[in-house]
Amino acid sequence: MDDNCFASVGAIVMQNDEVLLVRHTYGDAAGKLLNPSGYIKYGEMPYDALRREILEETGVNINPNGLLSVRCSTKDWWLVFLAEYISGTPCSDKNENYEVLFMPCDEALIHPDVTKSTKILIKLAKEKRIFTINHEYEKLLSVYGMMFS
Repeated sequence: MDDNCFASVGAIVMQNDEVLLVRHTYGDAAGKLLNPSGYIKYGEMPYDALRREILEETGVNINPNGLLSVRCSTKDWWLVFLAEYISGTPCSDKNENYEVLFMPCDEALIHPDVTKSTKILIKLAKEKRIFTINHEYEKLLSVYGMMFS
């Protein structure tokens, strides 16, 4: 499956009061700390893409808890989820990032290397401003499939 280069997912991954950050290697965010994210592959669902991207980039398994933010422009869409740490040792993919770490949220909010957009997302996460996952709806979809479309 190829990346679509249009729709992407990201996460604010929390472990207690710490947030998972990556130090980026390219683009405008090169050298900066930000939340991990990546493109959805063709035919992939957002939650599956999120779990895959976080694991590939950080070595960490997560559980998404709900939608935190949506950014849409004419060139791309970005869905950001609040997620909880499940397992794994944070480690760099040595490609898109060269450092992966958990940082206390209060420190991340004032750290000069953390991007402004990531700081905003951390604030939203701390305030639990999310659209929660409706597990009853997910169960119905698995039973009835696309019958509701």
